[in-house]
Parts: sequence; C-alpha cells; structure tokens
Amino acid sequence: MLPAFCRSACFALGLLLLPLQAGADVTLRLNMAYLDPAAGAVGTAPTITVTDLLGTQPLQASVAPDPADASRQVASVTLPEALFSGPYARLRVAVADLRLPPGDSQSGEDIRFAFELVLRRALLGEVVDLQLPIVTSSRKGAMKPYMDFPQIAEELPARFFLAQQWMSLYQADPASVAASPQSFALQRLISRAIADFAIRMADLEASAVLILPAVELRDTLALFWDGQPDGRAIHLRAYADARTILWLDLARSEELLSLARRGGTTAPAACAEARALLAFFDANRPDEAEASKVNAMFPNPGTLDGYLSGRRTDLEVSCARFSL
Repeated sequence: MLPAFCRSACFALGLLLLPLQAGADVTLRLNMAYLDPAAGAVGTAPTITVTDLLGTQPLQASVAPDPADASRQVASVTLPEALFSGPYARLRVAVADLRLPPGDSQSGEDIRFAFELVLRRALLGEVVDLQLPIVTSSRKGAMKPYMDFPQIAEELPARFFLAQQWMSLYQADPASVAASPQSFALQRLISRAIADFAIRMADLEASAVLILPAVELRDTLALFWDGQPDGRAIHLRAYADARTILWLDLARSEELLSLARRGGTTAPAACAEARALLAFFDANRPDEAEASKVNAMFPNPGTLDGYLSGRRTDLEVSCARFSL
C-alpha cells in the first residue's frame, strides 16, 4: 500500500487554467518579469528550450515582449495532444542568455538554469500560464529575502526559479571547491534552498502542473556539500524525494479499482483510468539513479515491479467485464 498523500491544498503555482476541449492542444506560456522592474530590460531576450522527455515530439518556444508590458517577456510553446503519454506529459525547460544589468559584479555571467514540468492531462486547461521571475541583482542582500520558506505556498515556484538563477551566477568548478571548500557557504545556502523549495512544491496537493528539479541539481548538491557528509545526504535525499514524487500517483490505481469493484455507472471509466495509469508507469520506469528510491516507496511488496504486478492482477479481476 502506498503512503497517503500529505499535500496541502494549492491551486496556484501561478497557473491560469481555462476549460479544455477533448483532443485540443495546450499552450504553455512562461511569463518572465524582472524582479526589480526599475532595472529595466536586462540584456537580450532569453533563449527557451523545451524538450519532450517521454517521447520525440519536436517543440518550439517563441519569445516576444508582453503586449501589455514591454518590460516583460513571454515564451509560448504549443503542446500537441500527441505529446501526452496517457495521463501525463513530462517536459524539460532550459533557460539561457539572461544577463544582469551592466555594472553588477556578475553582469558578465550568462544565467542558465533548467527545471522539469509534469503535466497531468485530466487537470489541464487550454492555457497554462507559469510566472517566471528574473533576477536583476547578484547582491547577497537582494537574494536573502528569497532564501527562506515563503508564508504562502503560491510563492514557492518563484523562489525556486530565483534561487536557480542565483546558483547559476555563483557556480564554481570542482577544483576551486576542492581547494577551498569553506569558501562556498553562499553556494551551499542557495543549493539547500533549491532542494528545500523543490520538495515543498512536490508535497503540495496534486494539481495540473508539477514542477521538479532538473538532474543538474544533484551534481550541484554533490559539489558544494561534498565536504559535509551529513548535509550532503540530507539535501540529496530532498532532491530524490522531489524527483520521484510523481510515483505517488500510483496510489490512485487502488482507489479506481476499488470503485470498479463496487460497480455502477462509473465503473467502466474507473477501469479505463486505472488501466491508463498502470500502463504509463509500467512504460516509464525510473532511471537507474532513482530506481532504489522508487522501490522504497512501495514497502508492500517492496518493489515497483511487485506493486505493478499486484495492480495488474486486481485490474483483471475487477475490470474483466469492462474490457470487451
């Protein structure tokens, strides 16, 4: 039995959901606004690369000024129906070519960061608007207010995105860290915040869009926390928790199959949803680095394979009459 969801209610994440017609494409919009509007336009327009992680769908993001506010940039990408592998799509979003205003001590650095999005097809609207704030200063005083947990969950994604940008500005090479590990307390603070924000976002109630850390965070944590084994283990565990949180969705298969066993007019739809859910997770297994973590999420029977096998048997028993 999977652990029960422990996520607080939250429909925010800066999302605007509009009614979705069956089979319709989805438009993903990244609304990029400078954290300090007084700083004005910062460098060139960012480059946004969106990759389909579950298939081979080519995706093209276009970036243009917001018609309502020229100081804001909006990146738009059309997500076709074919992008979805059953109940989900999974995307990697990479942002590059951002610069701080001239005169900042880090203005020569190219800000690069990436994150992943899991889209739950049944909960999506025609348009998904994601707010993506852009940093305008590398000063420690500018970032300090954003390194702690926000008072409201709606602010978590913004802080996650901001911390990643500051991490990019203060990135270092392994040789420098090894030579003077105590000189990188700021990087440890930022990387810890990113990991903590990621796990808090993953703990929110299941919504249309799940924001996950990209695999680069694992390397960043390993680099800056290498000399502090306890802290390294804690933050890598938070990273792993965030990366694998989607597997908790498998718990819904038990609810659906229980509903199917009770019969009634909703039983065929419950069987169809359970079948699609099991097929997705069977076809999209965790990678080698995350496999042991996912197996540990299934204490009974102890492995993902065992859990899927049990649910497939339940599906045959509960839904045989609806499979014709």
